[in-house]
Amino acid sequence: METRHRHLRIVASFIIVLGLVPPAFSAGRESVSPDEPATSAGNVPAFPAQEPADSIFWQGDTLSLQEVTVSSTFSSVQQSPLRLSTVSSETLKERAASRTYPELLRSIPGLYATSESGSYGDARLNIRGFKQENIAVLLNGVPISGLTTGGMYWNNWMGLADATYAIQVQKGVGSSMLSDCSVGGSVNIMTSSVTERMAAQAGMYGTGYGTYKGYASFSSGELPGGWGVSVMASYVGGSGYVDQTDVDSWAYMLNVTKRINMHNTLLFTALGSPERHAQRSSRLSWSEVSGYGLKYNRNWGYRDGIPYNLNMNNYFKPYFLLQHLYSRGRLSMSNSVYLAVGNGGGRWTESKGKTVLSYRTEDGLVDWDAAVRDNVWVPPVSSSSGLPADGTAAMNILSDYRAGHTQAGAVFTASLDLEDGWKLGAGAHYQYYYTWEYEVITDLLGAGYWYEDYESGSLAGLAGRDPVKHVGDKVRTDNGKYINHGTLYVSAAYSSSRLNANAGVSLFGSTYRRWDRYNYTGQDIFSRTVAGAGFSAKGGVLYKPGRGHSIYLNGGYYSRLPYFDTFFASGNNEPSRDVRNERNILGEAGYRHVYGKGGVEVTFYAAYWKDRTVMSDPYKPQDEDESRYMITGLDAFHYGVEAEAFHSFTHWLRLSAYVSVGDWRWKNDVTATIYDDYTMQPVGSVNVYSDGLPVGDAPQTQVGATLRVKIPAGFSVTAEWRFNDRMYADFEPEDRTDPQDRHPSYRIPSYHLVDLTASWSHDFHKGISATVFAGVTNLLDTVYIERGLDGSGHDLDSFRGFWGFGRSFSFGLRLSFSK
Repeated sequence: METRHRHLRIVASFIIVLGLVPPAFSAGRESVSPDEPATSAGNVPAFPAQEPADSIFWQGDTLSLQEVTVSSTFSSVQQSPLRLSTVSSETLKERAASRTYPELLRSIPGLYATSESGSYGDARLNIRGFKQENIAVLLNGVPISGLTTGGMYWNNWMGLADATYAIQVQKGVGSSMLSDCSVGGSVNIMTSSVTERMAAQAGMYGTGYGTYKGYASFSSGELPGGWGVSVMASYVGGSGYVDQTDVDSWAYMLNVTKRINMHNTLLFTALGSPERHAQRSSRLSWSEVSGYGLKYNRNWGYRDGIPYNLNMNNYFKPYFLLQHLYSRGRLSMSNSVYLAVGNGGGRWTESKGKTVLSYRTEDGLVDWDAAVRDNVWVPPVSSSSGLPADGTAAMNILSDYRAGHTQAGAVFTASLDLEDGWKLGAGAHYQYYYTWEYEVITDLLGAGYWYEDYESGSLAGLAGRDPVKHVGDKVRTDNGKYINHGTLYVSAAYSSSRLNANAGVSLFGSTYRRWDRYNYTGQDIFSRTVAGAGFSAKGGVLYKPGRGHSIYLNGGYYSRLPYFDTFFASGNNEPSRDVRNERNILGEAGYRHVYGKGGVEVTFYAAYWKDRTVMSDPYKPQDEDESRYMITGLDAFHYGVEAEAFHSFTHWLRLSAYVSVGDWRWKNDVTATIYDDYTMQPVGSVNVYSDGLPVGDAPQTQVGATLRVKIPAGFSVTAEWRFNDRMYADFEPEDRTDPQDRHPSYRIPSYHLVDLTASWSHDFHKGISATVFAGVTNLLDTVYIERGLDGSGHDLDSFRGFWGFGRSFSFGLRLSFSK
C-alpha cells in the first residue's frame, strides 16, 4: 500500500512541476491557438517535418478524402472528451526501421508495446493493463481485429507503417460505435491517400544487425475528371537481432480516388504484405540468457551443416476496401465494403516422446543430427490394411501448420447536422468471417512413416482411416469456423462554443458454427449454430471554462460477447455450456490545457471488468506442455492516473514528459476447466486463487521524457528516455491452485531505456528534398526483461520470458519530390 501511495505522490509532484513551467505543445504547427479553426475542407493535411511522436494535442486538421469515413473514430482534441494520442507519418518513417508496428506507439503513457519474442514483425500491445484482445484496431474506420480470439497478428501487416498517414490511440471507451472490444482503448490507423499535388518519395533504411528496407511511393495529385492515384511498394529483408530470425517481406498499397461531383466521392484502397520470417517462440531462462547472450534462440541448430530453424512463419493477407462518401447540405454518409483473404502457415512439430527441442548440443542449439538418429517409434498396430507398414515409425515429425481466413463486410454510417449545434448519427456493420486450419506432414526426419493415433486422439476413433501417414498427409487438426457478426448504433452529439457532449448506444450479435474433419467423419462434421447478443452504451462531455482550458468526463457500459473460442472451448463441435457475456464499466475524468505553444493533460481512469473469460493460447510455444484451460467468472479492477505535458522553450528546443501510475488487480477466486492437450476433452477443473493478485504482462508505472533540439542548417537531435516499473510476470492458472499461495507473480526488475535519433534535412531545389537520419536504440545497453511467464517459485530462477534488445543502430535516407 505504501508503494502505491508513494507512486501517487510522484504523480502529484509531477503535475505541480508541470504547472510551474508554462507547458507547450505544437499541435500540428509550430504555434497554434487553441481556438483556431481547423483547415478548410478539401485541403490535404500536413504535419510539420518534426512533428513529435506523442502528439496528444493534434488540432483536428482536415482528414483528406477519408474524413467522412473516419470522422467517428479519428477525433479532434478540441472537441473530444477522450484521452487521445496521435502519431504522424513523419515520426513513423523515422522509427519504422528498427521497430515493429505497435512499438511505434510506445512513447504514449499507459501503453506498453514490445516485439514479443524478438522475431521481426511479431509484436504485442497492452493499454492500461489490458491485452490485445481487449483493444480495438480500426483501419480507415473499419474494425480489423480477429473475431475468433480478438487477437491481432501484427506480422500480417508488416508493410502497414509505410502506408500509414497517422495513428490515433483513444484510451478507454473510444469514439467508434462499430467496435465492441475497446476496453483498454482503440488504435485507429489511417492510411495515406492521394495528395493534392503530384508527389513522390523513396527511402532506404538499415540496422546494425543486418535488417534492411527500401520503399518508394508516388501520388498523382488530382487528375482531370476528378481522378487520383497513389501507389506504394516496400521490401524488408536480412537478419534480425535475434539469432536466425531472418525476414523476407514485400508490401504494397494502391489508392484510387474518383470525385464524381461535389457531393459524391469514391475511394478504393488495396494493401498487402506477403511475408516470410523465422521466429524465436521459446521463452528463455535467466541461466540461458546469461550463458548464451541476449541474441540466443533455442529454436534452431545446424542440420547437415546448414542453420535450420524449427519455427518459420509465412503469410499473405491482401486487403481491399471500397468507400463511397456522400455529403450534401447537413447530411453526410459513408458506405464501405471490404474483403481480406489470408493464407499462410508455419513450421511445426509433433512428437510421441522426446521432443526435437529436447535434443541439445553443448552450445545450446538444437541437435538435429541426434534427433534424426533417434527418430524411431514402435506403433501398437499395423496399418489399416492389416500389413506391417514399410520402414520405421517416427517419434518426431515436422509439419506445416496451415491457416487462413476470409473476412468480408459492409459498413454504413450517416450523420445529420441539426440546428442549434445538434448532430444525429446512425450506422450498421455486418461482417462475415470464415477461418480454416489444418496440419500437414512435411518431413519424417528419416523415418518411414508417422502413426496417427486416431483411437485416442480423435472423437470418431479410427473410423476406417489409415493411421499410417506420409509426407503430404494431414494429421491432428483439420477444422474451420463460420462467424456472422452485426452491429447497429445510434448516436447524438451537441456542440457549442463551451460545451461538447455525445452519447451513443449500439446493439450487436453473432452466430457461430464450426466444422471438424478430424474429430468427425462422414456428414456429421458440422456443429449446431450458436448465437449471442450484447450491447454498449457510452458517452462523454467536454466543457471549456476558459480559453484553452477543457474539463472532460466520459464513461461506458458494455455487455460484451465472448469470442468464438469461448463458445467452443473444447476444441470440438460441442458448444460450451453457460457462456455469459462479459460486463465492462469504464470511466475517465480529465483536465486539458492548450495555449500558445503548449499543453498539459491529466486523466484519471477506472475500469471494472466482471465475468471475464480467459482462454489459454491455442498456439503455445512447442517446448511448453501445460494443459489447455478456460477460466470463467473472473473479475478485475484497473484504475490509475496519467499526466502528459510539452514545453517549447524556443523554436529549436522542445521538451515533453509523461507519467502513468496504475493499480490493476484481479478481484476474485475462480474455477478453471482443464482440457486434454491432444483431444481437447475436459479432464477436470481446478480452483484458481487469484483474488488480490496484480495483473501482469505490462508495467503499472511508466515515466518518460523526450528532448528535441533543432540545430541550424537542417539538423535535428531527439533523445528519448523511458522508465518502466511495477511490472509482474503473466501466470498460468494451474500454477495458482494453492489457497495459501497469495504471493504476486515474479516482479520484473524496473529499467531505464534511452534512445537517440539524429537527422539532417535539406531542400536541394524547389520540390526536391532529402533527409538523412541515424539512431541508437538502448543507448546505455541496458539488460532488461520485456515479457514473461511466472514460475512456481515466483522468482527469477523459475521465470521464463524474453529479454529486450541490447544496444543497436539504425540509419536511413529519404528523398522527396513534389510538384
